[in-house]
Amino acid sequence: MEAVVSTQSTGEKISLVELPSDLRTDKLIVRYVEVNELDGSAVGAEKTMNVALNGAKGDKRFTISGLVGGKSYGITVFLQVQYRGRKMPSASTDRLIITTPFGGSETDKVKSQFDKIKHNTDSRINSIDSAVDGQKRKLDGLSGQVDGIINEANQKIAALEAAAMANITSQQTILSGIAKRSCIETGINYYTGSVIAKPRTNSIFHCLSECRKKAGCNGASWNTKTTFCSMSSQRRGSQPSIDKQIVSINRVCYDTLTGEAAKWKSCIKERTDYGGADISGAQSLGFGTEWDCMAWCINTATCKSITYRASDGHCWLKHKPYGDRQSSNAALTSISLECMQS
Repeated sequence: MEAVVSTQSTGEKISLVELPSDLRTDKLIVRYVEVNELDGSAVGAEKTMNVALNGAKGDKRFTISGLVGGKSYGITVFLQVQYRGRKMPSASTDRLIITTPFGGSETDKVKSQFDKIKHNTDSRINSIDSAVDGQKRKLDGLSGQVDGIINEANQKIAALEAAAMANITSQQTILSGIAKRSCIETGINYYTGSVIAKPRTNSIFHCLSECRKKAGCNGASWNTKTTFCSMSSQRRGSQPSIDKQIVSINRVCYDTLTGEAAKWKSCIKERTDYGGADISGAQSLGFGTEWDCMAWCINTATCKSITYRASDGHCWLKHKPYGDRQSSNAALTSISLECMQS
């Protein structure tokens, strides 16, 4: 994975600096390090790369190789010049945070982020469980002590259990935010030519709130310059177009992806066929997982459930929450959008 960076994007546009005639640009010193996408802290050792300028004073593009897809990196740049035989570095730029392209589908990206945070959550919970077990062992050894000491130990255990529950709740909130961000696209206009209402709002989330109040609204695009919120009955629009002033949101997608893993699992009906209620023309082969099939459903106007066959990746979209009927079939898995939104 490579990242291409321009000195103009870092705020160090050398061509705008008036330099003495005997001062010569030598090189750019580029320092970069992987950072935690949640709090921006460094992960691993910082690396340094030199970019030769050889007296050049214009914009400079350079490539950082060896970056991992889907990771976030912090980059700072120094300018080193030579003046009368002395090498002198400039102050560093503010740190630029970039995220390299993931290289997979949106579903893969959400799953990867979900698994990463779930792993961190499990580690924290295991640590808390060990502390709780330690307190319980101490409690067993206090059986001959007075009731006051036992009550104090019980209160400490209760506090640890409350902390564990608070930690789980906090992590579910983070998971929810990551999943929901996959339903928002910046620079894409979903709804050209299919607007059912167009109020002014002060943000994309205010626009989403107004969409929920409007009967038939399934998605919206917000203009960051004019503040118009263009609502549509379509979830993602039939012909999305590029517009740097627009932020678009699929309301059905956003309201469905809550990030609660336990609820998602309860909505997956393995060995089950939602028979009938097929959307005409909405079936296809080659889907990697049932969640790829579900992502197609979320972005299809009348889809309310899916049935998926893993052997050949066959995906059927349904216009009813549970099809016309439910039956047992060992080769099929079915998911209801209504269950996901409940």
